[in-house]
Amino acid sequence: MEVGMSIWGFSAILVAILLSPRSLALTQDGITLLEIKSSLNDSENSLSNWRDSDESPCEWTGVSCYPNDQRVRSINLPYMQFEGFISPSIGKLSRLQRLALHQNSLHGFIPNEIANCTELRALYLRSNYLQGGIPSAIGNLSFLTIMDLSSNSLKGAIPSSLGRLTRLRSLNLSTNFLSGEIPDVGVLSTFGDKSFTGNLDLCGQQVHKPCRTSLGFPAVLPHAESDEAAVPKKRSSHYIKGVLIGAMSTMALALITLLIFLWIWLLSKKERAAKKYTEVKKQVRQETSTKLITFHGDLPYPSSEIIEKLESLDEEDVVGSGGFGTVYRMVMNDCGTFAVKRIDRSREGSDKVFERELEILGSIKHINLVNLRGYCRLPTSKLLIYDYVAMGSLDDFLHEHGEEEKPLIWNARLRIALGAARGVAYLHHDCSPRIVHRDIKSSNILLDENLEPHVSDFGLAKLLVDEDAHVTTVVAGTFGYLAPEYLQSGVATEKTDVYSFGVLLLELVTGKRPTDPCFVKRGLNVVGWLNTLLKENRMEDVVDKRCTDADAETVEAVLEIAARCTNANPDDRPSMDQVLQLLEQEVMSPCPSDFYESHSDYC
Repeated sequence: MEVGMSIWGFSAILVAILLSPRSLALTQDGITLLEIKSSLNDSENSLSNWRDSDESPCEWTGVSCYPNDQRVRSINLPYMQFEGFISPSIGKLSRLQRLALHQNSLHGFIPNEIANCTELRALYLRSNYLQGGIPSAIGNLSFLTIMDLSSNSLKGAIPSSLGRLTRLRSLNLSTNFLSGEIPDVGVLSTFGDKSFTGNLDLCGQQVHKPCRTSLGFPAVLPHAESDEAAVPKKRSSHYIKGVLIGAMSTMALALITLLIFLWIWLLSKKERAAKKYTEVKKQVRQETSTKLITFHGDLPYPSSEIIEKLESLDEEDVVGSGGFGTVYRMVMNDCGTFAVKRIDRSREGSDKVFERELEILGSIKHINLVNLRGYCRLPTSKLLIYDYVAMGSLDDFLHEHGEEEKPLIWNARLRIALGAARGVAYLHHDCSPRIVHRDIKSSNILLDENLEPHVSDFGLAKLLVDEDAHVTTVVAGTFGYLAPEYLQSGVATEKTDVYSFGVLLLELVTGKRPTDPCFVKRGLNVVGWLNTLLKENRMEDVVDKRCTDADAETVEAVLEIAARCTNANPDDRPSMDQVLQLLEQEVMSPCPSDFYESHSDYC
């Protein structure tokens, strides 16, 4: 009887344990997320609903799961003001597909354990303070499609193992402190300089910068196959002495030859410098001196050649007009091409103010902003030198291409919206002082060969030192894109840029200009016209008829973002970093690889 009672008691205890709250406790992925949370300083208490008393983490902020097994599929926590570091526990989330921790204040290293997330497809860690090198183990993430590690403090060489990421479609390592030669292997050889810009010590074919030693010779030197092949095993003492004497004689001769070479080189350098000075001096007009300033140190041409090309620009080189004046195409002797903007004299300010603004603009580098290379003051004009963006503007693609030319497909339009949002958000939130563009429109979104967008024309941009600083009381910009309060007060803020960006989104969806005659005749702008169609449930009349691949879900998501951007009350509009976050969440989540599936950016 006592044995039976003890067995019954043991069974009761076992059942009690199995049915206790602890048995219904958090999943293993949930426990891992709490470990990751413990390494973060959540000053805004954004993760307050991450509780160990929950059964599943799938309803937690920023977390999404697979519906069948409750495993964590994505962590989406940008713009949360987190400090701290990325816990190595991240490697326990073996089913993770998307990790987005960008625009926080994380420091420390990228953990090697991230390579254990073998299903990872998208990795967003940009705009933090991450240090150390890029883990070579990331090269084992065979499903990785997007990797953005830009705007951190990463150092060291780029691992050649990244070349094995055959599915990688988007790589951004810009604005770090990476150094050495970019491996020209595998998929790494397919990315251009925009993936690596802002790393001054990088060299290689991708950035069009040869890797050389301090003496100017190629960095790869010949070497023996092995020590045994280089030195025989047994030699006599006389033979060794002879070899030493011969080697010393050879070294002495080489040293003398080198000194002679250096002496000749110094003399020729002085002659070249004198000749160059004479050539530049000839180009200085008597009325005033010519002044040339280059930014970033990446305009690899003699000043005399640049000034000569600038002075020879004429009507045949005109490619358009911008906010401040005429735009020219300047082709150098080696076929390097730049865009040059001649500033209208009627719009000039004082030289000191003008050059002060240019110093700030010249310090800005971002993959989605047109790069300002330099400034030249000639006797008759002021000129800005930009990178030349070959494919023209978004306005050309949407409105100027004829029927025989293929229109932009929907995925291409989404990529353009996302890239443009990144550029404007950088101006608003990452520049100091902050910059308000004031003329966001489709003709100021330039597209390169890969249809990557670059926000251009900072001729109208003004600098905000603080929130109370007003830009100007003179309205500038393009009718149709201007916010109502800007038209009334003439005061431009970040929220007036957000309104213009919302109109740009509507332009991408509808394929119509903001001042299209079909609704201007009815007394409406594009915002009012769209609201009318939506109230009448005429969604089919909203989307550009030429874009046949648009899906209803993402169209509705973009229209919702555009509606928030064009809210009549500026206080109710999101900031540009919030707009960017919404686009990334709604448009690219949960499977960003689908975003890059198309083999063509045209229908």
